[in-house]
Amino acid sequence: MEKTQEIFIRQLEFSDAEDLLKLEVENRDFFQLYAPLKDEKFYTIAGQVERIEKWVLSAEQDSVYSFGIFLTDSKQLIGNVTLSEVARGNYQSCWIGYYLDRKLNGKGYMTKAVKLVVDYGFNELKLHRIEAGVMPHNIRSIKVLEKAGFHKEGIAIENVKINGKWENHQTLAIINNEKYKPKVIRKNPQGIAMPIGDYSHLTIVPKGAELIIPSGQVGVDREGNIPDSVEEQFQISLENIVSLLRSENLDTNGIIKINIWLTEKVDKEVFVDIYKKFHKGSPPSMTLAYVMALGTPDLKVEVEVLAARF
Repeated sequence: MEKTQEIFIRQLEFSDAEDLLKLEVENRDFFQLYAPLKDEKFYTIAGQVERIEKWVLSAEQDSVYSFGIFLTDSKQLIGNVTLSEVARGNYQSCWIGYYLDRKLNGKGYMTKAVKLVVDYGFNELKLHRIEAGVMPHNIRSIKVLEKAGFHKEGIAIENVKINGKWENHQTLAIINNEKYKPKVIRKNPQGIAMPIGDYSHLTIVPKGAELIIPSGQVGVDREGNIPDSVEEQFQISLENIVSLLRSENLDTNGIIKINIWLTEKVDKEVFVDIYKKFHKGSPPSMTLAYVMALGTPDLKVEVEVLAARF
């Protein structure tokens, strides 16, 4: 299971058949605009079970990997991302396809899901290249891929029959090289409960990284002022962390671990809002603890991080 703040992905299972059917039926007309024609059996539980069965078998054969996209809070199935036509040998490549509940378009979920699956393809499947084909007028889908790191390569003429008509496709691809590899890999593996807060269970640092260890930062601003509010001190502490990282040409994506020490209770909503803006959707492994006191009585927060540079 791979997760961002709002969504997670996992390979689809037989228990997902009912939810998958609901997703397909509710979006039937919308999905059909961008997909091959389907028979009526497809829109039955039996049809979806058969579909999942093919995906499970294909994953065992290392040819297709199909992932459901789920909302983190409600666990609702909202879409699908599939890596298909996996080619090994001198290719080490595959194709990516995806769709999302129409009601949830425009929230950034699809881009995040594509990024998660690309990371899986590169880091778990060890693929070299992932390709995609999009009808040229589907600008939103092209933007999803470009935000995920894909680049345009050309137009394939009448290469796929979509909704009964041969359509051109814009070909896009992403290559597994140093430019596209994630600096730090964050994971929430199966076999353990999902994080109860805004953090990742595992943070993996690829070989060859340089360890950066800043001192713990407290809520003292540049003028030496210490606000009374624990929330304001937390904000300043994180700003100080960002400044330290920037001095070494790093950003928060390079953080391996963050430890937050508090001496008094913090407003949860304010805390979460400040922290989300800090990590920008890529929460590192974290420890959050309350302590009796810090270096001086005025200090209510201290934040320390470990970071990596490549």
